[in-house]
Amino acid sequence: MTELPTNTAADRVPLPQEAWYVGAASSRLTDAPVAIVIHGQAIVLFRDSEGRAHAMHDRCPHRGVALSLGTVSEGQIACAYHGWRFDGTGRCRHIPSLRPEQPVRTAPVRAYPTVERDFYVWVWTGKGEPNGQPLPIHGFDRYAWLQGATALACEAIMPIENNLDICHAAFTHPHMHPQWFRAQAAGFQPTRYELATDPGGLTVSAPGTLLRFDLPDRVTVGSSETFRLVLHHVPTTPGRCIQHWLLQREPTHEPAAPIWSDKEPEILAQDRHVLESAQRAYAYEGDAFEQSVEADATTLSARRSIRLASQGRMEEAFSGNRSICVLS
Repeated sequence: MTELPTNTAADRVPLPQEAWYVGAASSRLTDAPVAIVIHGQAIVLFRDSEGRAHAMHDRCPHRGVALSLGTVSEGQIACAYHGWRFDGTGRCRHIPSLRPEQPVRTAPVRAYPTVERDFYVWVWTGKGEPNGQPLPIHGFDRYAWLQGATALACEAIMPIENNLDICHAAFTHPHMHPQWFRAQAAGFQPTRYELATDPGGLTVSAPGTLLRFDLPDRVTVGSSETFRLVLHHVPTTPGRCIQHWLLQREPTHEPAAPIWSDKEPEILAQDRHVLESAQRAYAYEGDAFEQSVEADATTLSARRSIRLASQGRMEEAFSGNRSICVLS
């Protein structure tokens, strides 16, 4: 297939900027700096001498070199070009070329509020002070987990909507998803889904189905008692995002770090294949071609919530319930 352009000036449905986003899994941030991008902002993560995670603008104010190319020394990040060192607040603490009597006078590097919770390093990308703390993962300490992340060539709204889509699994996930097996055995049957919206997101439920969306980017598939897949969708550059996934395993009485996996789960790879195809269409043609049916109510509700949050209009969000009857 011909590769169509995927770089766009901006995402069609940008996620809120005044929010907490996953910067990296805790296990991925060790002794070396880690470069990430959130909302087009180049950010470097590193740990200080006490193991605390910090996030700063990934650019040295001296000559613009990415600080992520440097090293961590004495709990500070040192630029690979001239050795300027910065602490976790972004303040320059040492310039090797200065004589001892010369003071260090430089503008600080922008530091981002950072929190480590549920074995993720979270970064606040807003301009103001953080609005509360990152949303905890319910019951995280009661289970073992498998953890990973995948770069997607599509904007973040697309995997969010996909994971709330109630009718794609029978087509996109052959031999993988319960909906596909049901359709093979009995054909498509009338199914009633309950959609409950609230200012923080929405919940979709039906027999054998439980989906939850939490602003700004989390989708939880399943319940904490049986199966659960927790997904965060971090916008990087226009038309691109990172999908951080966390798969619940067996119950545990001794909380431990999730097991990291570099292998993308097959069911997520199947989704990625169709989403990246759709991104090419949106990038090339825009979205005026879109046509929706009743089954799209779940995804359109999430889209509306994100738009209101991005525009600072959450007071217009409403709580309510509706039933959707579709063949699935």
